[in-house]
Amino acid sequence: MASPPPRMSPTQELIARLMRIVRVCPEAANEVLELMFLVSQIEASTTIDRDYRDARRVISRLRAPLWDMGPSDRGTLLKAAETIRRACDLADTDIPSTPFADLGERERVEQALAKALAGQLDAAQIARVTGAVAAALQH
Repeated sequence: MASPPPRMSPTQELIARLMRIVRVCPEAANEVLELMFLVSQIEASTTIDRDYRDARRVISRLRAPLWDMGPSDRGTLLKAAETIRRACDLADTDIPSTPFADLGERERVEQALAKALAGQLDAAQIARVTGAVAAALQH
């Protein structure tokens, strides 16, 4: 009797499912690569990002893809989202309706910009830049 195949980690399972989507729908490759990049950061981020913000964004993006697809491909994305949600032990209510809709995101962006642009822009200018960045992240 052959030994059963080794169990994949949630990240490996997600990557395998996303690669199947790329094979079926090559025009989705750019979006899938973006998701792969975010997913690759989840395991590293969870030790630093105790709120699982990146994981919640990936789940939200998988639930609302940026490209058209058939029902079976859509089902594959939803399974991938569920895999991440389970791996991170997140409740459905923890997942934002859009990838950047979680509370406090604007404040985090503003803090990062204020730190990066300290001495170069005043508070009003940083607020305007923050607004533009937050609006771009919503799309």
